[in-house]
Amino acid sequence: MTDNLTDNTFNINHNIKHLAIIMDGNARWATSCNLSKAEGHKKGAEVAKELILQILELNIPYVTLYTFSSENWQRPKDEISLLMKLLNYYVENEIKTLHKRQIRLKIVGNLDKINSDLKNKILHAAELTKNNDKMTVCLAFSYGSREEIVHACQNIVNSGIKQISEEIFSQFLYDKEMPDVDLYIRTGGFFRMSNFLLWQAAYAELYFIDKFWPDFSIDDLKVAIEDYSRRKRNFGGR
Repeated sequence: MTDNLTDNTFNINHNIKHLAIIMDGNARWATSCNLSKAEGHKKGAEVAKELILQILELNIPYVTLYTFSSENWQRPKDEISLLMKLLNYYVENEIKTLHKRQIRLKIVGNLDKINSDLKNKILHAAELTKNNDKMTVCLAFSYGSREEIVHACQNIVNSGIKQISEEIFSQFLYDKEMPDVDLYIRTGGFFRMSNFLLWQAAYAELYFIDKFWPDFSIDDLKVAIEDYSRRKRNFGGR
């Protein structure tokens, strides 16, 4: 299932509009390599940065990466501080590369929990790239799907709308333009969704791989896409 594919055998006509990835296993990878958790998170961030530019060539218009969950706030303070510094670094130093490549950056989650300086940098990066149209990269940071759904419900109540549909409800999610997830990948060997895009992934095809995120490569992604392409999606029909 994880054999590498060459570019000559990869089929780019996969019809994936939205790829979602749970990037799991940074800390366990670090432990397996006798490294610190900090080094594991740094390696994971590097892999994400490289993969984004590689995905740009795969004809996938929308990618969401689960980078920090609402539950991750329960982790040790030094680990949280490191993750905030990593986000700050990449928002500051990589946004020019994304903008040059015409990649739009979005971040979804409860940003009120993030310090104002970092929040302003995030909002600036999103504003700078908002008209880019080659690909959208969405970082789910301080994100929890249940919290997003509750947030949408509260805003609907506040709006005074009495009758709602799925289409109306979707307009009150963090990103009303986010398409439904087609392919949903989790690295790290666990078989669960961990409160990530529960509404948007209602009919997603799920793909789990044992590799820790720092070992995940573009070849692994291509294998997942080929596996997806062989599946028949019925959306509840026949």
